[in-house]
Parts: sequence; structure tokens; C-alpha cells
Amino acid sequence: MVKAAQTAALKYAYFIHAAYQVREQSPLQEQYPFFPAGYTLVYNIHMKDANKGKGGLIYCGFLAKTNFSPDSPATYVLALKGTENYLDWAETLDILPSPGPFGNNSGNIVSGFLDMFNNMTFSDPGQSKPKGLLKYIRYSIRYTDMQSEDDAQPMVCTGHGVGAAMATLFAAGDAYSLFPCRSYTFGSPCVGDQAFVSFYKTLITTSERYYNLPDLVPTMLDAFGYDHVHSGIPLDSLEDSKISWLPGSTHSLNTYMYLLGAGPSVLHGNNLISNIDDDVIIKKLSFRRRY
Repeated sequence: MVKAAQTAALKYAYFIHAAYQVREQSPLQEQYPFFPAGYTLVYNIHMKDANKGKGGLIYCGFLAKTNFSPDSPATYVLALKGTENYLDWAETLDILPSPGPFGNNSGNIVSGFLDMFNNMTFSDPGQSKPKGLLKYIRYSIRYTDMQSEDDAQPMVCTGHGVGAAMATLFAAGDAYSLFPCRSYTFGSPCVGDQAFVSFYKTLITTSERYYNLPDLVPTMLDAFGYDHVHSGIPLDSLEDSKISWLPGSTHSLNTYMYLLGAGPSVLHGNNLISNIDDDVIIKKLSFRRRY
């Protein structure tokens, strides 16, 4: 049964779902196959693409804001998707620690993730030329016009997979700059060490980190001295007999959305059992550590 607290998480998972449908480099809002109702596209977000050489960028999400209402100040949502192949980034990730850039007490961050974050850019819809670095996007939007439902946390940061790691870093940086954020992440890897986790917890009071128990990604970096922000909220796709146990399915955003209460229509062919022999092997090998 889906808990009431998961309703908001599913809402923001649909924002990431919208980003996964995009095939253009910097689409206009009308070019999105699906875009959350009641919101307007502000910027497209891009990540450095190693396959395109120096300066090459690839689309990875967007910033949206609520449509204008004289009775309600604008609120913003940053939604970041993972890579098309969920382990694309893992093969070349620099796992050495780097000092956090958010202050003397911000601990250490996975170097590869920090490098990705520092090179992320944003651009106007329909424009391929970057307008600036994502970490400085706060200077391009009017925070004074922002207000969330609880009047305290004006920015929502949400992401899946490596996009969740980037959303976590953005939330930490924005909150450090005195602009509180809410965070909803799905299948996130560890981002930093215990000192970073403690720093993050002092800044981000509303942070819901969902992980699927057989998903391999959340467990990949804990053996290297890194830890997760907040305790995490477990989901378990192994309890549903029709969902595949293959790694691509257990990490899929569609699987997370289904477990959060979305209808069966959200599941694709790769989320469902197709080869029972392969799935049985994966189930026997599945790593089900709980955080």
C-alpha cells in the first residue's frame, strides 16, 4: 500500500519521467512529449558528454516553474534524469574524494560526481548555447517570487540515478546559499562521506531518498567510505511477481514510479519478466542490503 507521504514523491517522479522522453538537445516546451500540467519550462539542463569531445553536452533535465497566479508566488522544480544506460557513468567514475565546495565543514564528495556537477549548464528553451553553469542558476531566476506549499522551502530538487546525485549536490549548494530546498531522489548512489552527510542534514530538512532493495546503484559506492544522505525509504520490486529482477529493471524510474503507486501502464517491456531463467539467476544474486 502506498503511504500518503509518497504522493509528493510520485508527483516529482513524473517530472523526471518527462525528461526521459526528450530526444532533442534543447527542446521548446511544446516539443516535450509530456510536460507536467500547471508548469512552464524555464531552462533545459545539460551535462558534459565525453563521447562528443571537448565542450560536448547532452540533455539531462529541466527547470520548471508554476504558471502565474496573482494569489500564489512562483515555485520552481529542478528535474534531472539519469543516463540512458544506467551504468554509463560508473565505468569511468573517479571515486577518489574531493573537498566539498560548500564550506569548511561540507566534507568530501565523490570526485567524479563533483566534476559532473561543476560542468553542468543550463540554456534557454530552443537554444543550444549554454547560458551559464547550473550551480549559478540561482542568479537567473527570481527567488524573491518563490514560495512553496509550506512557505519554507522554495525550490524542489528531484532526480533519478546519477541525476539524483546531481540534484543532491545542487540542493546542498542552494541551501548553503540560504535558499532552502526540498529533495526527492530515486535510486541515488552515495554522493559524499559522513561529514558531507552531516552537513547536508543540517541544511535540507525535507529530503526523501527512495531506493529499491534489489537496485544495485544505491550500494555501489558505500564500500569506498561514502554514505547516503538521510536514512532512505525502501521499496521492494521483488514483492511483485511480474516485475523483472534484471538490474536494468530494478533501477528503472518506471519501476520506482510503479512501486510508488503509479498504474501498471507506466511499466515497459524491460520492466516485466520476459526470460524466467535469467531472472531467477539475478534474483539469487541480488544484493538486498537495507540502509
